[in-house]
Amino acid sequence: MPDFSVIAQTPTVRAIVQDGLLERVFHNALFPRLMFRGEAVPQKWPGNVGDTMVFTGEGLIPPDASPLIPGQDPDTATAPFEQWTAQIQQYGKPAIDTAMPTDAVALGKLFLSNARRLGLAASQAINRAVRDRMYNAAESGWTVVDGPFAGVATIRVKRLNGLTRARNPNLANGAQVKFDLVSTNNPLSVSIFDNGAAATFSIIAFQADTPGDETGPGTITLSGNVTNVLDRAFVKTIDRSDLVLVGGGNKVDDVGSTDVPTFTDVRSCLTNLQQNNVPVHPDGRYHCHMSPVTQARLYDTAEFQRLNTALPDYYYYRQYALGEFMGILFLNNTECPQSTTVVGGSTATFDQRDPFAPELFNNGNAATGTPLFRALFTGQGGIYEYWMDQDALITEAGLNGKVGQPSISNNGIEVLSERIKLIIRAPIDRLQQIVSMAWSLFADWPVRTDAATGDAARYKRFVSLVHA
Repeated sequence: MPDFSVIAQTPTVRAIVQDGLLERVFHNALFPRLMFRGEAVPQKWPGNVGDTMVFTGEGLIPPDASPLIPGQDPDTATAPFEQWTAQIQQYGKPAIDTAMPTDAVALGKLFLSNARRLGLAASQAINRAVRDRMYNAAESGWTVVDGPFAGVATIRVKRLNGLTRARNPNLANGAQVKFDLVSTNNPLSVSIFDNGAAATFSIIAFQADTPGDETGPGTITLSGNVTNVLDRAFVKTIDRSDLVLVGGGNKVDDVGSTDVPTFTDVRSCLTNLQQNNVPVHPDGRYHCHMSPVTQARLYDTAEFQRLNTALPDYYYYRQYALGEFMGILFLNNTECPQSTTVVGGSTATFDQRDPFAPELFNNGNAATGTPLFRALFTGQGGIYEYWMDQDALITEAGLNGKVGQPSISNNGIEVLSERIKLIIRAPIDRLQQIVSMAWSLFADWPVRTDAATGDAARYKRFVSLVHA
């Protein structure tokens, strides 16, 4: 007769129940440092105002230092304004179920393990959502052509990030406010490497591969036909962010295998922030999120080694931490984007589950391209977390469940579950044996624009440093 044992019928339990001595504990997995969400300034979403909110930023009146003409009134001026939006959405993927008979026979507490892992997954998902928005802003308006084109106005690009919206340049000064979708009446000026030289066009339409997406791959329609655009020719908008490519160039393909970062590149990022009057964080510093690879490369620079000659006991070497340098707080962040921390990154493909726009290999090829790494420099007020209080909601659990905000520890790393609801639903199957666990967060993370002041860049409070 068939074996109806819970152990025999459950592959997961079958794998962990074995002959011989088995320790009755599930050991924690390696877990990254979650730091990006800490950059977002939390703001509570006001009640009964809908799911979309429009924010307005003010620019500066252009100064005029010339003297008044006797007998004439001074000219009037209009201050520029700009707007950006947030649309609150619910996040909660994935959920997890636990069969309590399975939990009863497993040698470790599977239910508690599932709850811990779900909390970690929720925190990591939200941290990456914030990361993707900041990096996408830092590299907005930079991409390459996907395939050769000649004599056509519609071309395919690797990423639409920064190519889909514009502030109408035809309106009088002061009336350019909101970034709306590009059209013939709201074009976005763009430079494309065409027929051996940079040519200027206007983007008047776009079509995303995934409807509603403005980050991933798609096509753009130009104001005129291109002559001869080669595959992976650069595409740069007029309001592109101040990207720093080690070694220079116009696209990520120009970053070669020997283009490693130096403190000269760090100063270029710092200069971009200071030149645009970006304020420092409340701790009095700019922040730099860097991967261990970036940190190792900076330690290799001659400038750093000269500066720390004969200081082997200083914390730079003793603790292997850069700490504070040039008014920048360097944070070793293992969730910085690379092929292993971006969904689809190992195959150089864009994935809606992790909408990170910049490419992770030069030449767009995971097999032959050089892996790229990115350090992110941030100033105050670049991103906000607008969240909605869920206490007033009828939860998924209804009257049968319990809603909590656990504090989950993993190898000494505290994963804060602030504003994230962990929902444990009582069994509702016929035998009342399947306990469901889920998490929920209603939020959005708008990145503010600063197009009304400083240089032409739309986003100024984030600067990305791209290196090999």
